[in-house]
Amino acid sequence: MRLNRFVVAGACALAIAGAGASGASAATAAKGKPTAQYGGFVVRLGADTVSVERWTRTGNKLVVDQVGRAPRVMKRHFEYEYDAAGALTKFTLRVNAGAAAADAPPTQEIFGTCTADSVIADIRTPGRATQSRVALPAGSIVLFSSSPWTQYQHLVQRLGAGKSDTARAGVWFVGAAAPGWQRAQRLGRDSVRIENDHADVFHLKVDRAGRVTHARPVSGTGKYTVDRAMPNLAVVSAEWIAAEKAAGAMGTLSVSDSVKVEAGGANLRVDYSRPAKRGRVVFGDVVPYGEVWRTGANAATVLTTDKALDFGGTVVPAGKYSVWTLPTKSGWTLILNSQSGQWGTEHDASKDLYKIALAVEPLPDVVERFTINVLPRTGGGVLQLDWDTTRASVGFAVK
Repeated sequence: MRLNRFVVAGACALAIAGAGASGASAATAAKGKPTAQYGGFVVRLGADTVSVERWTRTGNKLVVDQVGRAPRVMKRHFEYEYDAAGALTKFTLRVNAGAAAADAPPTQEIFGTCTADSVIADIRTPGRATQSRVALPAGSIVLFSSSPWTQYQHLVQRLGAGKSDTARAGVWFVGAAAPGWQRAQRLGRDSVRIENDHADVFHLKVDRAGRVTHARPVSGTGKYTVDRAMPNLAVVSAEWIAAEKAAGAMGTLSVSDSVKVEAGGANLRVDYSRPAKRGRVVFGDVVPYGEVWRTGANAATVLTTDKALDFGGTVVPAGKYSVWTLPTKSGWTLILNSQSGQWGTEHDASKDLYKIALAVEPLPDVVERFTINVLPRTGGGVLQLDWDTTRASVGFAVK
């Protein structure tokens, strides 16, 4: 696999697609001016397109324009400036509501500066301003989670610049309290694995110039597929704004919900997020078999009970527990963990308290959004987990 060389220096690497651009202006190059490089991506979640973006790099400046539609249509404008050695020196982000006038005040602005060993970001929203300063080692990457794809391509190009089959870099997700890491691993002539400390794993297809042509999710929370394209942002934006006015905003991709019920004299509450099927194969794909699942999306699902519950001989005392499941082709297991309040990728198996077998049965109709129900019964109830055409459930008695 031939990948283009990209020089990295200083605390922050440039968050761009780099030398392997989707195109360049031959006319500009012929006049002796800096050659413009450009490209774009279409991002989908299942059958739904959730964002489109285009970028242009000229000289020491990269500009990325993006239109996203969740939870509502938003326009994002990124600018990056870097020095001759390839180190990022400044970056900005301006976010505007999709239907707002072009001169309307932004809903958010971020102004970032990179030093030799750290990054400083001023984050401004109407009526509020905060500053983040994070120490970063040389060669680290600054990453916006709303637009990471040019950054992934950059890491692929770093891999191509060396002899190793693996390239690793520190990474700061803008707004995070601390830095993490990101790694690229060559899998073959045209395939690269990308992973990070958020447990996101993607397989990327790249062309001979090292440009990312397709990305598919393998595991983690970022279940997006990505294709290289040159979308017309004005047309897409207009269509999404019109659809939003007609039918309402797309909303959060995985909505938060709560179940509150009295069953058998116990007050139970389940707090969770509800991902949607969106035309995908859920179990065995979106939710892999043999891996612990957060039983929802976003933050870890939490079960609270004010009475002890007996799940077929496993007695769970009153309290608050995070809820996990282990789906396999041969059966499911419910896992109750002593931690609560953590993100759904932060399962600590050493704090698992109870493991309970679940009954699994097919559903006659597709359930689009993951749904948890607690059905009261005499002296207890039934906990049900429904998604796609699968139901996993277990009965309990109140002690």
